[in-house]
Parts: sequence; structure tokens; C-alpha cells
Amino acid sequence: MLDNARHHVQLVNPYFVPTKQVRQALRRCIDRGVKVEIMLSEKSDIPLTPDASHYVGRLLQKRGAEVYMFRGGFHHTKMMIVDDKFCTIGSANLDSRSLRCDYEVNTVIFDQQITDQLIDMYENDKKSSVKMNKTYWKSKTKWKRFVSWFGNCLTPFL
Repeated sequence: MLDNARHHVQLVNPYFVPTKQVRQALRRCIDRGVKVEIMLSEKSDIPLTPDASHYVGRLLQKRGAEVYMFRGGFHHTKMMIVDDKFCTIGSANLDSRSLRCDYEVNTVIFDQQITDQLIDMYENDKKSSVKMNKTYWKSKTKWKRFVSWFGNCLTPFL
């Protein structure tokens, strides 16, 4: 889906520690001019993985993605909207465990009305978010940035 995106990708993922293949696909999107928006939850229900996801978000933000930190509570949604035309939603995170080990399932929906509803939901959630940028990242303590980096190193196992 990412390699076929032409204009716009919006995704929400609470444990955003994507596999190497997903990271590469996102970078290819950015490099060919696709607008990539990623929404991450600022709060989480578990340790380490969210820190790693913030680090990955920062790397992609530095490359050109727009990354939003959701402040309206814990955002557990797992969805992706491609070119405002179709979407996928389900229980799978974009991490190694969900994609290779766990019994997770997503569905791809080719229905404009449902896709439009998810776009509206995404845009509404952006109102409860802050955009990640250099200032946002530097506002984290050095310890928190280190934990984020370290968590990223453990991505294949998270």
C-alpha cells in the first residue's frame, strides 16, 4: 500500500516500531513526495515501546514526515489511509511481533464513505495533538531521548 501511494498517507499506530521493510516503504513515500502524516500517542500503557516509537517518529519527521503527538489520552487506533481513497484498520501494529508472530488482523477497505469518516476522525484528533519538531524533541530530557534511542535499537524484539 505504501509503495503504491501517490499523494498522501495518514497513519495512527500506538506502538510504532515498524519493521525494516515498513520503514523503508515510508522513506520511499517521503522521498517521492508523498505527504506522510503519522500520529503517535504521547501517553502509553506500557514502558519502552512508546519511547522507541517516538524516536522512529523523530527520524521520519527529520526526513520530511509530519508527526503528531496525540495528547487526548492513549490513542490505541491502528489505521492507515492512502490517497484519501482507501484505508486499512484492525488490530495489527506495524512492528515485528504483530506482523510476524501474533495473530493480528487488519482489513483493507475500499469504501469512500468509510474512508472519509476515518479522515474526519484523523483530522479531528489532530486538534488534540501537537506537531513533533526539533523544539518538541529537545524538550524531552536527555535521559528520555536516550531511552528512546535504546528502545529503537531493540525494535526487532519489541
